[in-house]
Amino acid sequence: MNRRSLLGAAAVTVPVVVGAAIVGESVGSDLPAPVREEAGSQALVVPAANPAPPVVGAQFHGTWEMYWNGLTPNAMFTRHLDTLAAQGVQMIRTDVGWSSAQPTNAAPDPNQWYHKRLATVIDAVRARGMQIFLTVHQSPAWSRPGTGSEVKQYPADPNSIKPWLTFVAQTYGAKIAAIEVWNEPNLSEFVGISDAYQRAVKYVPLLKASYAAIKAGRSTVPVIFGGPSQTDDGFIRDCYALGAGGYFDIMGVHPYQGNQTKPPESTDITGKARMTNMPAIINLMAANGDGAKPIWWTEFGFSVHSNATVPAGQVWLFGVPDDATAASYLSRSFYLAWQQWPQVKLGVVYCAYKTPSDSYGHQYGFRMIEPDGTAKPQLHALAAIRQAFGSLQRL
Repeated sequence: MNRRSLLGAAAVTVPVVVGAAIVGESVGSDLPAPVREEAGSQALVVPAANPAPPVVGAQFHGTWEMYWNGLTPNAMFTRHLDTLAAQGVQMIRTDVGWSSAQPTNAAPDPNQWYHKRLATVIDAVRARGMQIFLTVHQSPAWSRPGTGSEVKQYPADPNSIKPWLTFVAQTYGAKIAAIEVWNEPNLSEFVGISDAYQRAVKYVPLLKASYAAIKAGRSTVPVIFGGPSQTDDGFIRDCYALGAGGYFDIMGVHPYQGNQTKPPESTDITGKARMTNMPAIINLMAANGDGAKPIWWTEFGFSVHSNATVPAGQVWLFGVPDDATAASYLSRSFYLAWQQWPQVKLGVVYCAYKTPSDSYGHQYGFRMIEPDGTAKPQLHALAAIRQAFGSLQRL
């Protein structure tokens, strides 16, 4: 098979979801070795085809107040983790707020309440046979003096995060799969910078400082490039030009559809607002010598809610009409990656649960579990992938 042609292809055969079963072609466990193709004077490593869809992951906001009574996890915490494990989820992504973990510039303390909470989450996930990686974000006020109360900003000095991240890697590194550096750094909402290029200018020094700190704490902990929202090859290109290469082990991407009513294989437009823009990122990585690095979709999903009250111009707030559509789109996303993009090794679906938080129901609509622990069709669709291909899925 010509792998270069495959990367550029848009069409894909997707599975049919019937109840909890996925009907698809059978696959073998024998894989060809990676292929090296010449592109000018540079040899590009083209990964071998995957034997199965990407590893199944889910976002679990395990440190959030909704799951806690002080330092004690509540019943919903236990129910939701039990449900995720029972449905075959392999990897949990948990967001970790630096602002809560180190509210002053005193040395990090494992007995501080937030670190105790984080340790409980990590141990609870592992006790259920799942892996976990951490996404670190949110800066404490002392690290960005004079910038106001919004924690979703970069620190004034990127090196200020180093002591805490070294502590995190030292303290939890043996129990976690990786650390992702920031959440959606291409969005003003998460970095406090209005200019798109300046977001990359400020992110790369933070990535470099974080990489050094994590490796100093535990050299074997993989570092994930903070997944940009959508398949934003422009942001990643800017970061490469600014020296990001060599400062991450895994490329993170959040391949949300700009309009979630569009199925994952849709090519009605081109660019970052479509999942089918993944080849732009893959080829960009290869051109920068990172063709052999894995890609993790560290967050994506499809929200279920009515669009009746969503302003017509705000298509990013559109949702799909029902759980069955969301379940189908999730399955099709995993199969799309399997069939076309062998670099994608993990897909983390947003999210296990989130409380209602906006007038359109967009955030609440992403949930895959009800408060009582009942799994929704979206989670059953992920379970079906695990049932069909679990023994073949590898990171």
